[in-house]
Amino acid sequence: MENLESKKHLLYAVRIILERQEIENIWESHKWVINDLIPLNVSSGEGYPPINDVRIYPLLNDIKTYDSHNKNLYVADASIDLHRAEAEGYAENLQSSDPSVYIVLRDGDLIDKSDEKEEKSSEDLVDVHLAEVSLSPYHIQDYEDCGEDRIEKIPLYGPIAELLEKFVNFHFHPEEFKKRKRDKKNVDENVRRGGDFRLNKKNIYN
Repeated sequence: MENLESKKHLLYAVRIILERQEIENIWESHKWVINDLIPLNVSSGEGYPPINDVRIYPLLNDIKTYDSHNKNLYVADASIDLHRAEAEGYAENLQSSDPSVYIVLRDGDLIDKSDEKEEKSSEDLVDVHLAEVSLSPYHIQDYEDCGEDRIEKIPLYGPIAELLEKFVNFHFHPEEFKKRKRDKKNVDENVRRGGDFRLNKKNIYN
């Protein structure tokens, strides 16, 4: 099996299951909840980033055939971008008390209004799309600073966590702290002169 963790750039395809939950709120009629994240496959990125801004589809194509358990479920297929330049952020995520997959939801559906086959009722129900999926808290900080998107977190575990740990171990090499050595020659010379002239008591109070 190919050692994917040694690649500098990987794309981890995932399928995200979302649920549209009705709520009692005078400002909002519903909220979007991440129901599940399913790992699919991993491939070499070959230098190309994943395509962001992914449309959320109904889990079942024909909304008329929904049963009570699936009528509010939706799905989005995306790719997690793993790049060695972000290895420090991945390490921070793994070492935190709450390792997470970060999912960014953005207002506005990406539905193609020219598609006459699309159900009108489906258009009305989907009012967000998937902007990005990331494993780097540093990268997600940009979205948090902007404040225009909704950021959901789900636990990081299973095959995604296992690959990320291998990826970090291969690519992240923190610099070892080196204690600064004082110049002994200058220290000894300073002592012979009676210490630092600036710290002489007479000079402090003069």
